[in-house]
Amino acid sequence: MKGRGVGWLVLALLVALGSALLGGLREGAQFAGSDVRAMAVVNAVQPDYRPWTGLLWQPPPEIASGLFALQAALGAGVLGYYLGFKRGQARRRRERADDGD
Repeated sequence: MKGRGVGWLVLALLVALGSALLGGLREGAQFAGSDVRAMAVVNAVQPDYRPWTGLLWQPPPEIASGLFALQAALGAGVLGYYLGFKRGQARRRRERADDGD
C-alpha cells in the first residue's frame, strides 16, 4: 500500500513539473489570471464595454497573494479533513465487519 502512495506522489509531481515546463516553453508566455484573460476577450469582442460595478477594495499585490494562499490552505484543510474523516469511517466499518465474523 505504501508503494502505491509513493507512485501517486511521483505521478503528481511529474504532472506538475511537466505542465510548468511546457507552459514556460511557449513564446512570450506569462502567468495571467482568468480575469485578465476574460477582459481581453471582452475588449476584443466589444471594445467600448465599461464595467458597471467596481471593486470595493483593491488590496496591494502582496496582500492579494497572501489572501489567495490563505484561501488555498483553507480549502486544502477542509478537503483533507473530509477525506480523513471518510477514511476513518471506512476503517471503522471494516474493523466492525472483521470483529463480527
